[in-house]
Amino acid sequence: LTKHLLNTLADESNPITHSDIYQRSDFVNSMATGHQRSDGRGNHKPYLASRSKKLAEQLPEQDSNHEAGVLRGVRVYIDGYLANSTDIEMKRIVKLAGGEVLYAASGATHILTSQQLSGAKTQKILSGKVRSIVHVVRPEWITDSIDAGKRLSERSYSLLHNKTNKNLSDMLKASSTPDAPIELD
Repeated sequence: LTKHLLNTLADESNPITHSDIYQRSDFVNSMATGHQRSDGRGNHKPYLASRSKKLAEQLPEQDSNHEAGVLRGVRVYIDGYLANSTDIEMKRIVKLAGGEVLYAASGATHILTSQQLSGAKTQKILSGKVRSIVHVVRPEWITDSIDAGKRLSERSYSLLHNKTNKNLSDMLKASSTPDAPIELD
């Protein structure tokens, strides 16, 4: 089909290159600001509830197989580009493994992305007063956890390295080299 369209670009029967839609169109110049205008701030809760219900209906039901509970309690927000996968496929995988997909970052336990977050988002996560720790991880954390049959540690999949949070082995390494410079962030 594409080859046929490309070969007939000069032909007058080609609707792409020989359309009269411009002459048949009615153009309107608006006196508005150029932005969409609303009647003010309304109650968006019914809209968001309806949207969430429709989106949930599009996702598959959980299977009763062995991988169904691997991500139980995990609330995932997908932020931006995912390498080697699409967001639709990742949402399906998370849902089948027992996790929940969120459409806003608030309330998420894990933010899934293959790229670094912007400075503002990183600042918000590191300095924000959140109820629980938010892990910013690569998509491989999801697939590797499912393959392992258990929830793996997020540390090796993390894109956000907070150098102020050290574990015991990091502290022991620092104390064994007394002349090493102290790293401040």
